Amino acid sequence: MTIIESHKFYLTDDQNGPSKNSFIHFEVLRNVLPKTTIFIHGNLSSNRWWYPSLDFAKLKTHPGLTGDVILAEIRGCGKSSSVDEAESITIESLASEFKAFVLSLNLKSVNLVGHSTGGSIATVLATELTNLLDKVVLLDPVGPRGRRFEPPVMAAFESMKTDKDLVAEVMKTTIHAPNINSRFFSNVVVADAFRAAQNVGFKIAQAFGEFNIEAKLSLIKSSVYILHGEEDQILPFKGSVDLAAQIAGARCEILAGKGHCPNLEDPTLFWTKTMGFLFPPKS
Repeated sequence: MTIIESHKFYLTDDQNGPSKNSFIHFEVLRNVLPKTTIFIHGNLSSNRWWYPSLDFAKLKTHPGLTGDVILAEIRGCGKSSSVDEAESITIESLASEFKAFVLSLNLKSVNLVGHSTGGSIATVLATELTNLLDKVVLLDPVGPRGRRFEPPVMAAFESMKTDKDLVAEVMKTTIHAPNINSRFFSNVVVADAFRAAQNVGFKIAQAFGEFNIEAKLSLIKSSVYILHGEEDQILPFKGSVDLAAQIAGARCEILAGKGHCPNLEDPTLFWTKTMGFLFPPKS
């Protein structure tokens, strides 16, 4: 895989300018795609959840390619800064941070890929950066009216702050990949999920209950492709069907036998379908 650069985008304090303590960590693979494409992961995960797809793609820098792969992490996840304990989080507030990040790149056109929470962030950005975002891929996103989780689920999110074994059990039921490499599962999936659970996981799950993007979907001008696992028990695929129906020209494909994380469960399928949409072969 091409060398990944690691960077920080420092968020701005409205009164004091750039903050030294609040930042989005992002990684860049230079000149590997026809157009720069930003990937935003989901709750309880990190940039490393895209790595199996990148390993399959075997991307290489090429002088004829001007687009980068950019992996960006939600605060409280991966190597991004933590969220303050008293800080209130909404999907819109997270999206505002990513909007500032995307604009800082000074690109004329960019593609966006978002998984789960990252998909919801991408949806908000598509309603606001209408002249910047070209194509958007949403992987197992929440529906247009959000998702209010039942009390036992929220209790599990609370318990995961201190119970790494519970995190592992939840990941096993969330990811439909019985043959996933055990070392990757333990050292990456569970480790990253636990780090996020300790900081922002509960807040994001709570924010889904207040999320409603329905009234703004008509603003989207980007081409939108939604992929959703048929067996997703966290965010059932009906939400994606409803979302696609309210975005002009959007297409929704249900992935048979897949769960909430097709990018981990079947990286080959995810990458092939995503790249086929973003960069279709020229006839």
